[in-house]
Amino acid sequence: MEKIIKEYKEYVDKFNQSDSRINYKWNHSLRVMEKMQMLSRNLKQNEKDYFLSSIIGLFHDFGRFYQLDKFDTYQDNVFDHGDYGANELIKNHNKYSIDSTIDERNMLFSKMIQDADKVDILESLSNKLIEFNDDDSKISDSVKDYFDSHKLLLSNLKETNNDRMISFLCFIYDLHFTWSYNYLYEHKIFDKIYNNLNNKEIFKYYFENTNKYLKEKIGE
Repeated sequence: MEKIIKEYKEYVDKFNQSDSRINYKWNHSLRVMEKMQMLSRNLKQNEKDYFLSSIIGLFHDFGRFYQLDKFDTYQDNVFDHGDYGANELIKNHNKYSIDSTIDERNMLFSKMIQDADKVDILESLSNKLIEFNDDDSKISDSVKDYFDSHKLLLSNLKETNNDRMISFLCFIYDLHFTWSYNYLYEHKIFDKIYNNLNNKEIFKYYFENTNKYLKEKIGE
């Protein structure tokens, strides 16, 4: 893996290193690789699948570097970085739902990368690696409906700045593995995110229900 990481870093270094987003995405890729390795071990995969899990984690955001360089945006409606990925295993990680026509093995790895990616995004948010400044804006009714229905939030429904926070919380409704719930619980991810907020009263309902759902999933 060390040689592969080194060669990939050489590719990433070709992009604008003064753009902090490039550096964030590189470190995010390394962290997702590590989370894929942890999940693979938890699932008791063999060494071949462990290696494949590592590769998928490392390369899952391959298209982001080109996207940021050419389009200066993360918006997938401008450029779909998943479709730019090398194969279906990576392509599915940013989709609202996984392509149901893929075979069982590909489905497994697609679910794994979705979980590892979401868990790291939430952890990055808790560690203030992702910038979010809450304000006084009201949570949109459509966003609350999705949250209450335990659905992953569609990106076009976010009307206010604070809606974006609820979209992060909705990640918990689109996880596939017990390992993911346990990781979020053991590392107190949602508690840390909540503590980072200024206007906690606006979000209290949402975090209480998120933690309730999380505890149900881990059997507490």
